[in-house]
Amino acid sequence: MSDGFYRAFEDKHRGTLAQIKSAQRVYLPLITPLSTLYPRAQAIDLGCGRGEWLELLEESGFDAQGIDLDDGMLAECRARRLKVRTLDAITALKELPDESQAVVSGFHLAEHIPFDVLQALVQEALRVLKPAGLLILETPNPENITVGTTNFYLDPTHNRPLPPLLLSFLPEYYGFGRVKVLRLQEPVSLNQTRRFTIHDVLGGVSPDYAIVAQKVAPLSVLNQVSQALDLEYGVTLAQVANQFELGIESQTENKVNELDIKLNITLQRVDRSLSERLNAIDARINELEASLSPFIRIGNQIRLLRAQGIIARTRIITKKIIRVLVSRCARFVSAHPRVKEMMISLTKRIGLYDRLQSSRRVSPAVVNPDKLKNASTEELNLALKDFPLEVRQAYNDLNAEIKKQEKH
Repeated sequence: MSDGFYRAFEDKHRGTLAQIKSAQRVYLPLITPLSTLYPRAQAIDLGCGRGEWLELLEESGFDAQGIDLDDGMLAECRARRLKVRTLDAITALKELPDESQAVVSGFHLAEHIPFDVLQALVQEALRVLKPAGLLILETPNPENITVGTTNFYLDPTHNRPLPPLLLSFLPEYYGFGRVKVLRLQEPVSLNQTRRFTIHDVLGGVSPDYAIVAQKVAPLSVLNQVSQALDLEYGVTLAQVANQFELGIESQTENKVNELDIKLNITLQRVDRSLSERLNAIDARINELEASLSPFIRIGNQIRLLRAQGIIARTRIITKKIIRVLVSRCARFVSAHPRVKEMMISLTKRIGLYDRLQSSRRVSPAVVNPDKLKNASTEELNLALKDFPLEVRQAYNDLNAEIKKQEKH
């Protein structure tokens, strides 16, 4: 691209020099051991752009050079006295001798070149690297859904996204001893204790990643430079999705608990309300029963009158009344001997005594007072057997009261 378009595009959408340089410091623990192992070793940055990484290499003790095809981008490097050339990556690598470089890097280069060129780049990097040297290739991370579906295509020079499994397989296939995937530049908010949102799932995964491939070397050499490769970097889609699901489950559980509490409160209120209403209804029913009780009794009597006839029902009621009166009189008379004597004397005067002692079906001899006076219990029961029920009941009541008085 000409007329400085791509330089302006990078300035607007990739970030400032300071921002990019700060983000690239994550690689310093990986390359610093190499500067100790190979003092003032050479390093080459392919597609160096504005030179942020070149500066970090120089500051870390490397003899670094940058390669790029965009003179507008290289003008910034030259203004800061960085060692750069206008050249394509494969040509630049082929010019280098075997095992001459400690670091070969390409930041956001792989997605710009055809895949066969990328294959050649990996092979040439393996040739020019020193033992334990590092190949670093950083590219947009399509695991980030927003990056893979939208942001990647914002750059018109991009070919297609490169999944981490594909890019990491290249150096493995061509003979590098160890390959590490570093996911990078994820939002700082993901490290905070909070509930993950759908936005985190769509755009919270590390937006960039890099493969760091290490050339085979003796174990003693590898031990000096591989410690940083043992660390884990960035956030995967699976991790964000799992956290989102846990948040959904927790939120759902909290909602269920809240609804359960509200439901219990509502049920308790309904129960109290129903209990109060039922108590009120029960009280009202009792009031109605109390007020309707006389009418119920009258209704019952009317039904009995219809069923039994007026005369028969009147006799039954009269007998009940007489039985109650006789019973009460008997108890009263038994409790008061003097009243009893007066009653006997009165009934004799008016000629009622003999009639009370007789029965239609019993001869006068059976109920003769003189005979009954000395009669046994069996004889009395036999004599009273044919008397009307009212008379037998009255006699039994009187006899019981007399015995009670004799005991006292």
